[in-house]
Amino acid sequence: MATTGQLVIGSLVAALVIYVIHRLRKLANFFSDRNIPYIPNVWPFGSAPKIGLLRENPFTGWNKLYSQLAPHKVGGVYSYINPIVMVRDPELVHRVYTTDFSSFVDRGFTVDEAKDPLDGHLFFLSGEKWRYLRAKLSPIFTSGKLKWMFDQMKSCSDKFVDTFEEGLDFSKDIDLRETFARFTTDVITSCAFGIENNAIDDPNNEFRKIGKQFFKPARTNSLFLVARMSMPKLLAWLKIKTIDQNITDFFIDVVKQTFHHRLSTNYVRKDFVQLLLELREKGEVKTEEFFGDKVKQTNGQEADEVPKNKVLDLNDALLTAQLFVFFVAGFETTSSTMLATFYFLARNPECQQKAREEAKRVLEKNGGFTYESLKDLSYLQHCIDETLRMLPPVSMNFRVAANDYQFSNGIRIEKGTHVLLPTISLHYDPEYFPEPHKFKPERFEGQGPIKGTYAPFGDGPRICIGKRFAEVEMKLTIAKLLLIYNFLPGKEDCDVHDYIPGALTAVPRKPLYVRLQKL
Repeated sequence: MATTGQLVIGSLVAALVIYVIHRLRKLANFFSDRNIPYIPNVWPFGSAPKIGLLRENPFTGWNKLYSQLAPHKVGGVYSYINPIVMVRDPELVHRVYTTDFSSFVDRGFTVDEAKDPLDGHLFFLSGEKWRYLRAKLSPIFTSGKLKWMFDQMKSCSDKFVDTFEEGLDFSKDIDLRETFARFTTDVITSCAFGIENNAIDDPNNEFRKIGKQFFKPARTNSLFLVARMSMPKLLAWLKIKTIDQNITDFFIDVVKQTFHHRLSTNYVRKDFVQLLLELREKGEVKTEEFFGDKVKQTNGQEADEVPKNKVLDLNDALLTAQLFVFFVAGFETTSSTMLATFYFLARNPECQQKAREEAKRVLEKNGGFTYESLKDLSYLQHCIDETLRMLPPVSMNFRVAANDYQFSNGIRIEKGTHVLLPTISLHYDPEYFPEPHKFKPERFEGQGPIKGTYAPFGDGPRICIGKRFAEVEMKLTIAKLLLIYNFLPGKEDCDVHDYIPGALTAVPRKPLYVRLQKL
């Protein structure tokens, strides 16, 4: 005969089972209960089970779901067992990014800075913490500050161009991925950390090794990426570290030594470290904007209004997290975009020649490439824009509803609902970009794309804060290389849409080969 204790335990187990079944049933009926069209869940792996099983790159799988949900403006998909609302209509996407931003402030990441101190950065933070930090950091990325540190960037670019062809065999197809990655590593370590790094000459450079480790295509990295986007609370509850300890230790040690050296020697350098120290010591960085050939101090609309209440302590740990995200975002996405730009220009020689002629005109007019002159490289900017359309560094964006919300087509979602903005799918939708698989920089002339259809850096108040920094770095260096080399298509072609399944970004499986010819 069962004891009282056994009956109690049995009742609790039964109640737990009933609760779990109830929760799973609610999740299974999430979209049907709200009259939202959806792609069924192949339980428990989601609407695109190959993603859940790590057999398909997430961006390939989400793109298929985007097509399956046509012609609906809003539809439902599952990531494992979690329902996510996909917004397919450009007008509604624009509202989520910009017009109704207050209802979609957060990306939905759970941050535990005690477990992963490098997670406390601008990309992951939510709510008032994000607002406070964004407002504090915005003055660092104004055009005036970019001009202020332009000499550091130009020095790295000059060295890179001078040594570009060393070790390259012009008689063979060349994969320039590592070449550009070393360059952008040097730029970001110089401009962010104030360190003359020399990854260009040293393939075993410590910063380069750390960068390779972080972006190494691996099944565990892909699993963590999917889990962070679809099951952030579970990952936090399990206390699983998502950044290797040696990476964390490396950045904490580098920033600690750099801060100590600056403060103990009163050494001043035009870089992010100097601006972050100013922010830490004074609580703010003066906002400056660049107008033509002058730099003016301004209250500028570009710098977000600082919340009245202090919600974050601007300590060394927080600033280290910002330098970490500047590094990982600043070298990988920029180098990949430069590589892809040359790949597309090699296969579109008329576009390459047009960009080269523009670079010649700007060089002859100004006697060199200055910060001021880069704005005249408009066609080259269009080439970069088109590259970012075809291979965006962030191929999809997530948001979480901050309150109950109704889309203009009548669909309602509750507070806490996860929302997916399918960037790469919109980039390849022929309704918005005719002949989407063709490289056509002229798409960006005049008015450019329809609002909501193009967002390689995100959009609205949460747009990538380093967007202009990356654009200046790319235009400066691409223009100089075009004046020295002709980029030809490699004999071995590559499907740029055949992505590595375990990659964190939309990285093509095969190298983007080119051939070089000295002009």
